[in-house]
Amino acid sequence: MKTHPELTLQIRNLKLSGMLEHLDARLLEAQNNDLSHAEFLSMVLTDESEERTARKVSRLMHSAGLGAEKTIETFDFTFNPSINTKLIRALATCRFIERSEGVF
Repeated sequence: MKTHPELTLQIRNLKLSGMLEHLDARLLEAQNNDLSHAEFLSMVLTDESEERTARKVSRLMHSAGLGAEKTIETFDFTFNPSINTKLIRALATCRFIERSEGVF
């Protein structure tokens, strides 16, 4: 199902790229499942919200200089031998929260 050109233009003008990306599939889904207007609107707004959240996380990760592969498992503890590897790995489990212990 192709959207109406006017609808596509309006969505682009409003900068709702997440909604636009999934609109054809959502229109077809709404038609096939006999969804109400409110259900359809909720779905496309959820698509837009999720897309914005994903872009925000990506933007923040990029500006923080963190790569996707930066995890405690891949962290190189050898660059500074004074780091207590066992303590850092224990803190990473967050068990101190369950025990209501302070980290400092």
